[in-house]
Amino acid sequence: MDRRKFLKWGSFLTLSTATAGLAGCNSDDDDDNDNGTDDGADNGTDDGARYQYPQGVASGDPRPDSIVLWTRVTGANDAAIALRVQVARDERFTQLLVNDAISAEPDWDHTIRHKVVGLDAATTYYYRFVAGASTSAVGRTRTAPAANAAVAQLKFAFISCQDWSVNHWAAFDELAAQDLDFIVHLGDYVYETVNAGFQTGAVEDAHAPLSLPDGAPRGDGARYATTLADYRSLYRNYRSDPRLQALHARFPMIAIWDDHEFSDDCWQDRQTYATNDDVTPLTARRRDASQAWFEFMPADVSFDRDNQSFENIQIYRAFRFGTLATLLMTDLRLYRADHVIPEKNVGGEIGSRYFVPKSMLSQFEAAKIAGGGGQLAPVSMMGDAQRNWWKSQLQASTTTWNLWGNEVSLLRMQFDGTLAVAGLLAQGLVAANGALQPLLGAIAGALAQDLASADLGTTKPTTTYPALSALLNAQAGITPAAFAAQIKPQLDAQLPASTLLDKYLLNADQWDGYNAERKDLMAFVRDAGIRNVVALTGDIHAFFAGPVMDDYDAATPRPVMVDLVTAGISSNSFFSYFKNVVDTDASFAVARPLIYSQQNGTISNMFNATLKQFNSDWLRYIDTDAQGYATVTLTPGELRCVFNKLKPLNGRQAPALPAVASQTVLTVTAGTPAVNVAA
Repeated sequence: MDRRKFLKWGSFLTLSTATAGLAGCNSDDDDDNDNGTDDGADNGTDDGARYQYPQGVASGDPRPDSIVLWTRVTGANDAAIALRVQVARDERFTQLLVNDAISAEPDWDHTIRHKVVGLDAATTYYYRFVAGASTSAVGRTRTAPAANAAVAQLKFAFISCQDWSVNHWAAFDELAAQDLDFIVHLGDYVYETVNAGFQTGAVEDAHAPLSLPDGAPRGDGARYATTLADYRSLYRNYRSDPRLQALHARFPMIAIWDDHEFSDDCWQDRQTYATNDDVTPLTARRRDASQAWFEFMPADVSFDRDNQSFENIQIYRAFRFGTLATLLMTDLRLYRADHVIPEKNVGGEIGSRYFVPKSMLSQFEAAKIAGGGGQLAPVSMMGDAQRNWWKSQLQASTTTWNLWGNEVSLLRMQFDGTLAVAGLLAQGLVAANGALQPLLGAIAGALAQDLASADLGTTKPTTTYPALSALLNAQAGITPAAFAAQIKPQLDAQLPASTLLDKYLLNADQWDGYNAERKDLMAFVRDAGIRNVVALTGDIHAFFAGPVMDDYDAATPRPVMVDLVTAGISSNSFFSYFKNVVDTDASFAVARPLIYSQQNGTISNMFNATLKQFNSDWLRYIDTDAQGYATVTLTPGELRCVFNKLKPLNGRQAPALPAVASQTVLTVTAGTPAVNVAA
C-alpha cells in the first residue's frame, strides 16, 4: 500500500502530505470539467475513460495544517476507479502541492475522503480530482489559523434542517456569495422520510419527489430509509442540487448530525415513530445511517465498519481558531438515554416529547436518577464519556470565545396553562361585556386564582369563580346572583379540558427534556468560571436567542452562557407544527388563540407572544415561523450574529435573489452572558 493511503481508525480515509516544488499543470478545462490534465506523473489514472462527479466536491474540518477533501466519482461499471487528487495554491494549479493517486472503492459508494496534511495555517487552497479524461469541479478551501495566532476576526455561518421536500434552497445561493471562513452544519442534512405528511406541501420545482430503493412504510403513508442503499440514495439526491454543491465547493464545512440523518427524534439505535417503536433496537439501520453520513461528509472522524455495535463511529470533536475561538461539536443522539417519559407511558409523543407536564417530567427524571444510583446516565443526552470530554475541553481552553455546535436548544420553552387559559377567558368575557374593559388585568388575575383552586377531578374544571365574582361585585356592581346567572355560563362554556391547567414544557426532545444534565453542565461553566460560552444551535425550525440559566427553576436563575438558535434552511416551521396540533387535536382546540388568530383569511402568529409571556427572562428573541440561516462575525470583543429570514416560496419557484426577507442583528459582548437585539 502506498505511504499516502491507509486505513485510519478502521475506516477508509486516504492521506497526502503537501510538498512544495511539484510540477505545475495548467488546464483550460471546459465548464463541464470533462477535460483531463496530465503532468507526467505515473499514476495510472490517465486511461482516457470518461467519469462523472455527480455530487461535486467538498472540503471540511479545517485545522491549521490539514483539511479533508471529498468527492464521489462514477463510471461505466461498479469497479474501483483510479484517480488523482490535486491541491494547489492557485486556482489554475500552477503551484501544485499534492498530485497523488488514490482509488474510489465501490464498498464506500465510490466516495473519497482524503486528508491533506502539511498545509500552511490560515491559507486558501484549491483542489480537484482527475479520473481518466475527466476532471472534477475546482473546490476552494481554507485552513484554520495557527493555534497561537492572534486572530482579529472570524466569519462563518451556521445552518441546519434542509428538507429536500419542503420550501426552497435559495439560502445556499445567498451563502455561497458571502465571504466566510467556514460553514457549521448542525444536522438534519437529509431527512430519512419521503412522502410524509409534512413533506407533501409546497416545494420548488427544482426538487422532484424522492423515492427510496428499499424503504419501509409508516402508518401515515410515508416511507422511511432502512438500508444503506436508502441512506446513500438520500445523500446522492440532496447533493445533486447545484446550489448545495456550490456551497461545499466554496467553503469548508464542519458538520455533525441530529436526528433525521437516522430517524426522527431518535435515541441511540431506536426509532420513535410509533408508541412502542423504541422497545426494539435497530442496530443495523443505525449503522447503515452512520456509514452513509461518514461516506458523504468531509469529516475527519473515526468510523469502524467492523465494529458490530451502533457505537462504531465518533463524531464529537474540537477545533481551535488561533487565540480567538474554540469550537466543540457534540453528538446528542448516539449516546442519549431514552426520553425521560417514554412514549409508551403516555400513549405517544404528546406528553412524552411534546407538551410535557413539567412536574411529571421532574418526577420521572428524579426516579430514573435514583434508580441509577445518583448518576446522570439514565437521563443523559451526552453520555458520560462525551460529557467528561466536553468539560475537559472547556476547562483547558485558553481562547477568548468558547463556541458549542449544539444540536438542540438549551433555552427553556415553558407554558403555564392556568395563566394562559385565564387570560383567554378574561379576553372573551371583556369582548362580550365591553364595560369590563378597564378591569381586564384584574379579571385575568382573579380567573387565574379561581382556576388554580378549581376541582380538576372531572373532564373539565369545576369552580364557582369566587375570586372573580367578588371582584365584579365590588368593582362592576354585578351581584353574585347576576354573576351566577349571566357570567358563569359564559365562562363554563369556554373551559378547556382539566389537563390543560398545568405547567408544560413544549419540547422535551431538546434540553428541556434532559434538565438534570443541563443543570450539571451549566453548574460546571458557572463554578469553573468559564467565560464567553455561546451555543450555536439548530433543530427547532425557528429563530431563538437568549441567555442559558444555571437553573431555570431557581428563585433567581443566573445566566451563565448564551444560546443562538437558527431556523431551518427549508424545513417547516415550529409554528406550523403547533398550528397543526391545535387545528387537529380537539383537546388542544381551546388553545388556538395562543398559537394564531385569523381574520379575513389572514393568519397572525400569536405563538411568539405566548412564548415570550412565559419565558421572558431568557427568550430575548423569538421568531417561530421562519426559514433561514445565521451568520457570525467574531472579534475578541464581540460576537455579532445575523439571523437571515428567507422569503417564502414563490409559487413553485425559489424567490429571486436577494432571497433574504429580513435580517435581525444580535450581539454578545465578551465577558457578559447576555444577548442584545438591535432595534
